[in-house]
Amino acid sequence: MTTETPPPAPRATGAQVRTDIPRFLPVAGHHDPAPFYLTADMFGGVPVELAGGPISHLVGRPVADPHRHEVDEIYFLVSPNPGGARIDVLVDGDHHELTSPALLRVPAGAEHRFLTLEAEPGSYCFGLLLGGER
Repeated sequence: MTTETPPPAPRATGAQVRTDIPRFLPVAGHHDPAPFYLTADMFGGVPVELAGGPISHLVGRPVADPHRHEVDEIYFLVSPNPGGARIDVLVDGDHHELTSPALLRVPAGAEHRFLTLEAEPGSYCFGLLLGGER
């Protein structure tokens, strides 16, 4: 018995532009809908999602209770100046203090929450959800 491999899906030609961003979507454990700049249903079903935004107004205010996702996540902490933003991240009971610029991977299924400790104007935290599932 031979098994044939299906042909690859046709590739979109030309640039695609989306201006309906951010999209505010519910995320388990979050207090409010999160701003998403890339979702799995955009561009024919990309396997990643990107959420986040400015954090200078969030100092001392968690945006979510401890929660889990079924996919790996990579978080980007950036600010106009090195050291201009600091966050405390709790991952499976361990605290990690990040100072910008920094990246953090949260493995699928790990309980986590973020608390902004300091953030100069223009500081951002973005989360890249790998697998396109919230």
